[in-house]
Amino acid sequence: MILTALIFIMGTKMMAQQVTFNEAEPFLKVFQEKIEIPDGYHFSSVKKVMANDVSSYLFRYQKDGNKGKKGEYFSFIISEKEKRILGFTNMDRKYANLQMLSKEQTAAIAKDFLVEIDSELAAELKNLWIERHDEHILVTGEKGITVAGMKYKCYRLIKDDYAWVIVGFDGSIITFERNIKWNNDAQKRITEKWLHDSWVSE
Repeated sequence: MILTALIFIMGTKMMAQQVTFNEAEPFLKVFQEKIEIPDGYHFSSVKKVMANDVSSYLFRYQKDGNKGKKGEYFSFIISEKEKRILGFTNMDRKYANLQMLSKEQTAAIAKDFLVEIDSELAAELKNLWIERHDEHILVTGEKGITVAGMKYKCYRLIKDDYAWVIVGFDGSIITFERNIKWNNDAQKRITEKWLHDSWVSE
């Protein structure tokens, strides 16, 4: 019983290992060559994590006044070996504006973004559907806020994985994720959800 508990604790620690900013800074610079950290967000933490058995760095930025895993945040994940951007999300209250773009507008913006972030990936993706997608954040002193955008979900046959882009009301990108593995029989995501506070908290 003690041994089982010890293995569980060791496994948990291996899932997310705290590292120094200096160690991870080169990966931040690579990310910023493609994506700009939003104004008003300050560095909070960086950890080494595994995503689909790929060693990666998970960066988190928060606004002043955030407490723990509550509030607005910007996170991104980038692979260690290839320095490939695996995803990012911007959980900002401005996306509580629920006036969605049209599917046509969403597709045009998402396609351009995918080409810019990785033209090879963009060429391999097939769009499955475009629909509104909601997330929820808790802001101190306020009720939960619904953050929404139009999700452009795609499938990549040669890798049997998924990618998506979520576009906000103003045409900016809320979320990008790639290399997502899915168990269709169980209707369950296999890939770790490092960009999602609810999953990380659990």
